[in-house]
Amino acid sequence: MDTAALLAFYRCYRERRLAEAVALFSDDFQFKTHLPNDPVDPTRPRSRAEFTLICHKFLEAYDIVVFEPGEFVYDGEFAYTQAQGVFHHKQTGKVLETTFQHRWRVANGRVLELVQELRLGEIQAFLDSVKPSSA
Repeated sequence: MDTAALLAFYRCYRERRLAEAVALFSDDFQFKTHLPNDPVDPTRPRSRAEFTLICHKFLEAYDIVVFEPGEFVYDGEFAYTQAQGVFHHKQTGKVLETTFQHRWRVANGRVLELVQELRLGEIQAFLDSVKPSSA
């Protein structure tokens, strides 16, 4: 499998070039993950537009220190990788180091779907630790 589009996504996102990153996605792109702070349904699929908004909000709050995929494994339909992420929370200075399991579906050089599994307990604990306290 040609992983050029996937490698370009990681590079563009890491370099904060979000418009270039999402330009690699098909119009009907789907993002599937568990977003801990979604008040409606944390597991519902997100569209390309929603994914872009989520990323914008993330980039407002965090600096990306590391965001690198591991080796890709392709099973004929999906490309799998474990991505390493290190993120610096701008307000508190706290650093989150974590990994993500990514499953990508690509056709004709366009990204159709990203399924992301994350260390939910670790992420939730970090989010709680950087949440502004109500005084």
